[in-house]
Amino acid sequence: MAGMTSPAVTTFEREINARLRAGDIAGAAAAAAACRSALPDSRAGWYFGSVAALLKGKADEAQTLADQWLQKHPGDAEGLLQSAECHLARGERAAAMRAASAAIEATTAPELWDAIGYFLFHAAEYPLALTAYDRALAARPHDTDLLGKRAVIHRSLGAFERAAADFRAVLAHAPGDPDALKALVELEPQTPQGNHIAALEEALRQAGTDAKRAATLHFALAKAYDDIGECPSSWQHLTAGNRLERAGSPYDPATDRAVIERLIETFPDLEAAAADTTGEAPIFIVGLPRTGTTLLERILGQHSSVHAAGELPALTEAVSLAVRRASRDVPRDWAQFAARFARADAAVIAREYLAFARALRGQRPRFTDKQPTNFFFCPLILRAFPKARIVHLTRHPLAACYAIFKTRFTGGYPFSNDLTELGAFYLGYRRLMDHWHRILPGRIHDVAYEDLVTALEPTVRAVLQYLDLPFEAQCLEFHRNPAPTSTASVVQVRQPLYDSSLSRWRRYERELRPLAEQLAAGGIALD
Repeated sequence: MAGMTSPAVTTFEREINARLRAGDIAGAAAAAAACRSALPDSRAGWYFGSVAALLKGKADEAQTLADQWLQKHPGDAEGLLQSAECHLARGERAAAMRAASAAIEATTAPELWDAIGYFLFHAAEYPLALTAYDRALAARPHDTDLLGKRAVIHRSLGAFERAAADFRAVLAHAPGDPDALKALVELEPQTPQGNHIAALEEALRQAGTDAKRAATLHFALAKAYDDIGECPSSWQHLTAGNRLERAGSPYDPATDRAVIERLIETFPDLEAAAADTTGEAPIFIVGLPRTGTTLLERILGQHSSVHAAGELPALTEAVSLAVRRASRDVPRDWAQFAARFARADAAVIAREYLAFARALRGQRPRFTDKQPTNFFFCPLILRAFPKARIVHLTRHPLAACYAIFKTRFTGGYPFSNDLTELGAFYLGYRRLMDHWHRILPGRIHDVAYEDLVTALEPTVRAVLQYLDLPFEAQCLEFHRNPAPTSTASVVQVRQPLYDSSLSRWRRYERELRPLAEQLAAGGIALD
């Protein structure tokens, strides 16, 4: 019987899992091979062998192992899910979705539907993920973890009422759940007559010393109090939440300063024209978070020639691989890594980037990659893809910094939790972008968030002209774009433009004054 366990299988599984936890991928692969040899009818050897091969970057080998198991056990749901993982790693998206769909049908186990839904969510296949979670919740209707996950999918799909219903169901079974309360505050504008402030304050009282729960609740309360115009209370909770987040972060601002110095030293002069090895023209949307990158992506995603691929990790992965191949040793930190960028082979970056992006780039001629921090890589982008376009979103410095400070990110922006560190990062970012403009004249197109909000059509026309694309009127109807999104702007980008966000930071001018002085001292114009 597929998956039947025995003492021998358990022994192999323990060894394989121990090696995986220790980072010994080769050892795990060897143990899985031994398991296949000794117990060929056990899933463990084939499954873990496939997992180890994927972790080693050997997707073809991983697929072969998964397929060999499925030849004997075609209805094994875990094997089908692993096959889906392998197909996606190989860029075979349609095959991956067929395998995942088959896995949904092949099981009746809620925990496996959960695993399939998790895979599909991270593959940005939200409707199919929803199917998996619907099945799981039909079996476990009061499972708050499953309810929360389904709510997030509904939110990503723009089904805000369904998302809110699921979050309320979480609270019915787990009153005071921080994530559900915060999600409801973000989905529903709070008013003096209708808000979740009392529930949030009570949940905060009960959070005690649990810093993660408390931080979530502080951010939610900051948003709720801001909505009803109680700015001092909002700021109090905002600073408290950020303080808790910063206390648990190992972030060292000196590292980012060193990275920017190394990059400017590494690319000191005008960049020469690079050879085009692919003919591809990806569109990179870069800048700080909360500056309109998602808005512009939604606008461009309405164009008939552009697929919005989301925030891809592909460029970081490709540059990392190219730098490692060009280095005799492993860079010890981010700053040393950045200092070696110039050694990276642009053809390797291009090839590996396209391989990493293949599963998400869509079928249209052009695609966007809106990973904001790709601004670190501007020269490498244009060396790898001479036909690429880089659109850089800007925003009033204090509006941008306030928007960042009031957002609880789930990772990737550790500079956001302290205003002084945020100011220092902002200064470094502006210095780096100014340098890129000097050595890449005319290659980077700046777009002000304020122009998108107040002069949408002329701004969009200018962007499309820079991208060598014809104007299409549906680009102005970005809020009708049905594509899923899971960024911090998930609610805003499904609404028509509104200009209240442009000056919202002015409610906190007094609290932001030290930041304003820091930026002005660094040469940043604030008028």
